[in-house]
Amino acid sequence: MGCGQSDPAAPAYSTTAPTATDEALAARGTIISSTTEAGFDADAFPVGTSAVAYVYKSVSGVTGESTQVSGALFVPAGEAPAGGRPVVAYAHGTVGIEPGCAPTETSALAGDAGAVSLLLEQGYAVTYTDYQGLSSRTSSPPHPYLEPRTAGFDVIDSVRAARNLDPTLSTRWLAAGSSQGGHAAWAANEFSDIYGDGLDLVGSAVLAPALDISPVVARAQTSTLSDGQRALYPMIVEGAAAVDSTIDPDEHLHGILGDEKSALISCGPGSAAARSAAAAQVQPGDTVASNTEAAQQLTSRLQEYSLPKSSSPAPILALYGGSDDIVLPAWTEVALGRACGFGDSVLRVRLEGQGHTITPGSFLQTWIADRFAGRPAPDNC
Repeated sequence: MGCGQSDPAAPAYSTTAPTATDEALAARGTIISSTTEAGFDADAFPVGTSAVAYVYKSVSGVTGESTQVSGALFVPAGEAPAGGRPVVAYAHGTVGIEPGCAPTETSALAGDAGAVSLLLEQGYAVTYTDYQGLSSRTSSPPHPYLEPRTAGFDVIDSVRAARNLDPTLSTRWLAAGSSQGGHAAWAANEFSDIYGDGLDLVGSAVLAPALDISPVVARAQTSTLSDGQRALYPMIVEGAAAVDSTIDPDEHLHGILGDEKSALISCGPGSAAARSAAAAQVQPGDTVASNTEAAQQLTSRLQEYSLPKSSSPAPILALYGGSDDIVLPAWTEVALGRACGFGDSVLRVRLEGQGHTITPGSFLQTWIADRFAGRPAPDNC
C-alpha cells in the first residue's frame, strides 16, 4: 500500500502539539528489543566500538499515540568519564520513506558510518534513530516525511532509550544531522523544553537543514525543479499524503514520477540510481499539479512543517552551502532569519562553493566540543 493510501479518518494535522496520553509519555524510550548481532561492519567504525541495534518507544507528533522506532547505539572503547559519557544524537538525511529504508538495517548506516565514526573518535556515544515508519523491524504508522514533531520526538527518545541500555551515558546530549536530519535535529531543540524532560540538551548542529521546503511546490508548477529536487519530489508528496489523506499523489506526480513512484520512494537495490535516472527523464509538466487547489494544499502542508515555529533553548550551528540546489540557500536564510527574530542563539555559516553535501572540516568538531565544555556559544544573529 502506498503512502498516499492513509487512513481517511486520520485527524487533521495541527501546528500545536497533540495531546499525548500519560501512558504514551511514560513509555518514551522504553526498549522493546535489542541485539548486538545487527550485522554492522566492524571495519566501518573505530576499533573497540560497541554497537547495539534496538527498537524503542516514542510518540507520534501527529496523533500523540505511542509508536515503535528502530535505532542504534554506538559507544567508543574505554571508560566513561566522570559524570557519564556525553551523547550525540545523529539524525540521518533522506534515504526513502518506506519500511525497509532504515539505515540501521545496513552494514554501514547507509553511508553515515564515517560521520558516526568521527564522533566516536572524539569520545562521544552516538545514538542513531531511523525515524518512525522506516524500519522493517517495527509496527508503526507510515513515515511522515519532514513532519517536525515526530522527527524531534524520535531523536530525543533515541537518547532516552540509549540511557536505558547503557547507564554510563550522561544526560547531557547534542543533536546533529544533515538535510532531513538537520530539520530533525533542529526540531529536537525547538521541542526540547516541552518534550526533553530529564535530559540536558547542549546544542544542535544542523548541516544543509531542510527547514522550509514549501517553495519547492512553486518550482514544481513552473517545471523549474533541479535534478535533486525532482528526485525528492515523490517523497515530499507521498510523505505529506501519509499525514493528510486529502492530498492525492496522483494530482502531483505524472509521467515517470507517477509510473515509477513505488521505486522512487523505496530503498531497494539500485533505488538511488533509479531516482537519478528518473529525474533525468522528467518531462515538463510531470510535476505540475492537476489544479491550483492541489498545489496550494501541498504548499500549506509543507509550510505547517517548516521550522522554526518558536524559539529553541539551546545554541544552534547552521552550516549550509551557497551552491545548494536542493534546499536553496535563500530558503535557509529566511528560516534562519526567523530564528534570529525569536531570539535564538544561532551561528549561521554559509559555505560558498558547497552544495547540499556539506564538508564542515574541524570547525564542526570544535563547536560540538565547546558545547559540552560549557563555553559561550558564538552567535551572529
